[in-house]
Amino acid sequence: MLAGVGLVLAQLAFRGWALWGSWFYFDDLAFMSRAANQPFDLDYLSESYGGHLMPAGFALTRVLNDAAPFDWLPWAATLLALQALAGFGMLRLLLSMFGHRWAVVGLLAAYLSYVFTLSAGLWWAAGINQLPLLISLAFGLHAFLAHLRTRRVRPLVVALLWTLAGLASYEKTLLLIGVYAIVGLCWFATGSTTPERLRDFWNTYRPAIVAFTVLGGGYLAVYVAYGLDFSPTDSTGQSWGPLAWNLVMVAFATAAVGGPLTWQTVTVGSLADPSTVVQLAAWVVVGGLAYYAFRTRTRSRRAWLPLVFTMAANVILLASARASIVGPDIAREFRYQTESGALVVLTVGLALLPLVGAREVNAERPDVPRPYERSSYVAAAVLAVVALATWSSVRYVDQWQGANPSESFFDNVSASLRTADGPVPIVDAGLPQTLLWSYRFPENTYSHVFRSLPAATGKITYPDTAVDNLYLFDDAGRLAPVVIPPVRSMVPTGGCGYSLPADRTTTIPLNGPVIGGGWWIQLGYASPVEVTLRVEAGDRSYVVDLPRGLHNLYFEAEGEFHSVRLADEDRRSRASGLCVATLDLGVPTPVSSPS
Repeated sequence: MLAGVGLVLAQLAFRGWALWGSWFYFDDLAFMSRAANQPFDLDYLSESYGGHLMPAGFALTRVLNDAAPFDWLPWAATLLALQALAGFGMLRLLLSMFGHRWAVVGLLAAYLSYVFTLSAGLWWAAGINQLPLLISLAFGLHAFLAHLRTRRVRPLVVALLWTLAGLASYEKTLLLIGVYAIVGLCWFATGSTTPERLRDFWNTYRPAIVAFTVLGGGYLAVYVAYGLDFSPTDSTGQSWGPLAWNLVMVAFATAAVGGPLTWQTVTVGSLADPSTVVQLAAWVVVGGLAYYAFRTRTRSRRAWLPLVFTMAANVILLASARASIVGPDIAREFRYQTESGALVVLTVGLALLPLVGAREVNAERPDVPRPYERSSYVAAAVLAVVALATWSSVRYVDQWQGANPSESFFDNVSASLRTADGPVPIVDAGLPQTLLWSYRFPENTYSHVFRSLPAATGKITYPDTAVDNLYLFDDAGRLAPVVIPPVRSMVPTGGCGYSLPADRTTTIPLNGPVIGGGWWIQLGYASPVEVTLRVEAGDRSYVVDLPRGLHNLYFEAEGEFHSVRLADEDRRSRASGLCVATLDLGVPTPVSSPS
């Protein structure tokens, strides 16, 4: 249907505009860091990331990071290609389910404009999980319906392969097996009671039931072994009420009618923040639609089961894996129910339209007036939903594009390094917390993240000692000298400070104990001659060649210690006369640039 193709192309144009102004963000940087620093092996592919098992996504990240590191265009084009596949797949699925009718155009228009899939379409780390889920839903359900209609083996195998492909990207694809089962039981099994329907379904589609049970059980075992890094029992301490309310009544209901219209900004992303009026209107519309379908169709109530099933699963998953850390507001973020955009239009279609080839048909009730199904009313409703959803999307994209600090940070890093003379000695610190949490250590460190940055090749060193020159990048990505705000300092003494006596060793006491790592020491000294000095601070020991004159020596320190020991390693010379005037221990900080 040409109208459907046109709608998919229109969505791609909009998403292309949104992607053009986007860039790598947060987990994207961790993914790229992993790809640049880990061998491409089973450990790399099977590592759990925040509870996600995503070997296909990690493999694709590795390919693009090797080919086009920090070049957003190929990555954005990949996301757009996945959205195109999901869009055309949904068009194909709707036509297969409901035939060539204008209602399909309305359902497709709603799906393509909804905000449910927006964050996955803009953010690499979310897109390579969730877009394959949408693709697997569209193509997998299409093939499974073909098997239900014909009982042929080939479409069953195709459905299994699409499901397996989705599982390689996102563990939530496992929910599709439940969706398939609900569709099969509700429309392709007969019986007046549930046990009768189950027996009929088993007798008629036994190979499919066995195949998907084996696939689901096998994958679940793999996920528990490699991907499960949280305890499902954590949900027992959660109040499910606020979480379910936010997911269903605040986020889902308003988005289903084109909302949420307004957003609560959280750094780069946004949470649904609809007004009370918008929420009430959404509940009335969704509830009214469900009631209207019940009044005018013979078998509409079962149509809501796939949506109810996946949303209940989302509540459970969020309660056990996310809400215990960040609270129930996380349910207002749409990337935790991306699949709802597809399932709501399938649900509405199944509630109002007959499913092609079904053994039980959802027919129109005779002698029941249907005044709201005039084409002009339906078209006006669809246009209203699309217009509201487009407005909601534009507001979200505006925040996403305008608040992401990553691109300007890396532009400044690259510009600083291009103008540097020779390799720059830099403390191997972590990126600012606004770019990537230190929770991802060591993936957040300069040495990991900058390994694939073209401008950093051959322009950075990460020494554990340095004389006079040592740098960091400030929060804007500009190269700046370090300063060591003192957490511990040497105990003051008279004269020039602490000098090397005749035995050429000295111990400098600190004004308090030190424990742990991440510390650096700035030692200011004066020496009339060059000195080869051994420096010991806790578990760290270095031999450094120091120039004569007034200089600052920087070196890393870690462990448990109360003093710093110095020793002159050049035994052939007389006493050097070196004197330590200052010694401060702390965490390196970039010198603030004047505003």
